[in-house]
Amino acid sequence: MVCPSGARKSRLRGVTAPESSSKAKPRIRLATRADIPALSALRVALFLELGAVVPSEAGQFLQACHGGFEAMYDASSGIAWVAETDDGALVGGLTLLFFARLPSPQNHAGVEGYVVGVYTEPEWRGRGVATALMSASLEAARQRGLARIRLHATEKGRRVYASQGFRLRNDEMELVL
Repeated sequence: MVCPSGARKSRLRGVTAPESSSKAKPRIRLATRADIPALSALRVALFLELGAVVPSEAGQFLQACHGGFEAMYDASSGIAWVAETDDGALVGGLTLLFFARLPSPQNHAGVEGYVVGVYTEPEWRGRGVATALMSASLEAARQRGLARIRLHATEKGRRVYASQGFRLRNDEMELVL
C-alpha cells in the first residue's frame, strides 16, 4: 500500500518503508544501528507470516525486537545484513548471533553462530535474496573462525540452507520455560 509520502505501508500499523520501484537484485550490506527499525519490522513480518504472532500483539513484539537488536549491538553479540534495493527499500534481512560455548571435539574455538530472522519480502522471493544473505553471513562466520552455524529452518527455507551446506539434525531437544 502506498502512503501519500510515497512509502509502502507495512503489515505493522505505523511502520513504513520506501516503496521499491526497481526489480533489480538488491544489494546485500551489513546492517547498522540505523537499520534497527527495519530489522525489527522484518522480524515481526516473519513471525506474523508464520502465525507465531497475532496482529494485535505485533506492536509489543516490534518493541521487544527493537530492544533485542539494541542489546545485540551494545554487546557485540551478533551482526545483521539487509537486502537493499537501488531506491533504498530494505526487502530482506538476516542476523547472525554469536554464542560462547565450551570447546568440543568438533569445535575447539568455543564460539558458534546462530542464524535467525532470515526473511525476504514476499514480492522479492525466488530471486536469490535469502541465498545472498546467507552467503554473506557464512563468509563473515568463516572470517571470525566460527566452527559451526546453527539455525531453525522453515519448510520453505530448507532448500536455501541445504544449498549452502546445512544438514538436518535430530539430536536436539528443547524445554520452553
